[in-house]
Amino acid sequence: MAKRSNGEGSIRKLPSGSWRAEIMDGFTAEGKRNIVRFSGKTKAEVLEKLREHQRRIDLNVHLDKNIGFSSWADMWYADYETQVQPSTYAGYKYTLKLLKKHFGQTPICNILPIHVNRYTDKLVEQGYSVSQLRKCRAMMIQIFYAAEDNGLIVKNPAVRAKKIRKKDKLPTQNHRKKDAFTDEEIVRLNHDLPEDLIGNGTRAMLGTGMRVQELLALTRDDIAADGATVKINKAIEMVNGQPQLDVPKSECSYRVIPVPTQYRKALVFLRENGGVDRIYQPGDKLYYGVGSFRRRYYTALKKIEGVRMLTPHCCRHTYATQLEMKGVPLQMIAKLMGHASVETTGEYLHTYFETLLDAVSVLNQEES
Repeated sequence: MAKRSNGEGSIRKLPSGSWRAEIMDGFTAEGKRNIVRFSGKTKAEVLEKLREHQRRIDLNVHLDKNIGFSSWADMWYADYETQVQPSTYAGYKYTLKLLKKHFGQTPICNILPIHVNRYTDKLVEQGYSVSQLRKCRAMMIQIFYAAEDNGLIVKNPAVRAKKIRKKDKLPTQNHRKKDAFTDEEIVRLNHDLPEDLIGNGTRAMLGTGMRVQELLALTRDDIAADGATVKINKAIEMVNGQPQLDVPKSECSYRVIPVPTQYRKALVFLRENGGVDRIYQPGDKLYYGVGSFRRRYYTALKKIEGVRMLTPHCCRHTYATQLEMKGVPLQMIAKLMGHASVETTGEYLHTYFETLLDAVSVLNQEES
């Protein structure tokens, strides 16, 4: 066969009756010509393979079967470090481990939507939470998008895969559902919570919608002397199991929150009874851990009759729901909570049936 330049090739019929095509595709690392060969039973089949190969060249796609999923995922993870906060980056390790365990060194170009679907089904059968399912899917989408951007695959299989099937089989037990405390529970909490940093910290979250991470990062200077406002400009994040001082979750999370009159006493208590450098200041550690607060929070709730064991984050849900019940516009609730979009805020609203009754009462016809 005569020498050919890049992109040129030949096609011929073999003595066996099958067809073979050869095409030059660049050079190897040693400087030799890289010849790609295709075989088929018919000439038409081989020509189609050649056309598909050319389409991939035009798209700058190089389906290298030596690049396995795990190897590429590790490269993506290392490159992603500068794009997220340290706590978020550290939290990705568990999800990444799950993905690598399943896909291993399967060539990334060979993974199809159906393979992603089967993996999702496997996670459901093994009893993983809805939250973990979503994390796995979100990470797969990012990993495959990076592969697509780097010319390793043609299309993202995770985007084209299903979301979640068999929702009736998703695990619900042993997972605390996000909800808002009722009016009666709020009264009990405000009355029966202990007069200490845990009790008043919980009251502060109910009255301001602060995240636990934001509460634990507060200093005296962040709270007004009369408790009328609280400034959010930092947060405690858990990185590899250790608390570290970090920036708030997003740019919108930097905010000054006006405190309702009935909750100002709790904020004043925190200001006057907290540590010197930080209100929540453990004796032998630099920062107070989120897990430490949660354990003491649940201990306090167990002692209050008639109050559900909702998570500390549900105080934030309660704050949003209370504002909605009072007719505060959704855009304003988003600003108070530090959300970048009202869509996120909408997930925090738990409208009570009584509120719905009041809403439709405007349609009631007056008796003549």
